[in-house]
Amino acid sequence: MEVRCDKKECDGDCPDKIAYLASEVLFNSELIVYPTETLYGLGGDALDVIMLEKVLKVKQAHPDKKISIAYTSLEQASEYVDIPELGWKLGELFLPGPLTIVVKDDDDTHGIRVPDHPLAQSIIEEFGPITSTSANIHGNPDPVDMETAKTQLGSDVKLYIDCGECRYKEGTTVLKIVEEDIEVLREGAISKKSIGDKLGRKI
Repeated sequence: MEVRCDKKECDGDCPDKIAYLASEVLFNSELIVYPTETLYGLGGDALDVIMLEKVLKVKQAHPDKKISIAYTSLEQASEYVDIPELGWKLGELFLPGPLTIVVKDDDDTHGIRVPDHPLAQSIIEEFGPITSTSANIHGNPDPVDMETAKTQLGSDVKLYIDCGECRYKEGTTVLKIVEEDIEVLREGAISKKSIGDKLGRKI
């Protein structure tokens, strides 16, 4: 199943019916492909272990691979994981936006993503936290548009939502935070220099 936004440019006013449809699919334990500002994401119920396993299987990724979770805000994320002071500072500077913050909590790590895309935000508001991982086979071309995702994932996904090409066309920058220390796990749409300049420190 596929739905398409017919607007030539995103004005932030997404049709409610798309978010409702996506939520219905998610409630039925199915997967969606949804737009973000970086790449198209593969979405499932982030709080359902079976769905997390399904996401990794569809991506043909290692079963131990960590999957980040998309929230509407850091405030929502803080309902599920503890966020250090530096995480809140990064959130003030860069979120919503193309940054994934990895925090340690109870001897485990959690990836936090707050997408800067109105439809992604609407889906999460309607359903709750969803998985945030690129909608492609692991190691294959990045899904900068819906067709790239659909070509790779096919019928394993119940709903594809087409909103045209993604704004940045590359993945998020991923930062791991332990107290006041920052480790760059992946440099993406936000440069290390930009982050360092905003924080007033070398990254």
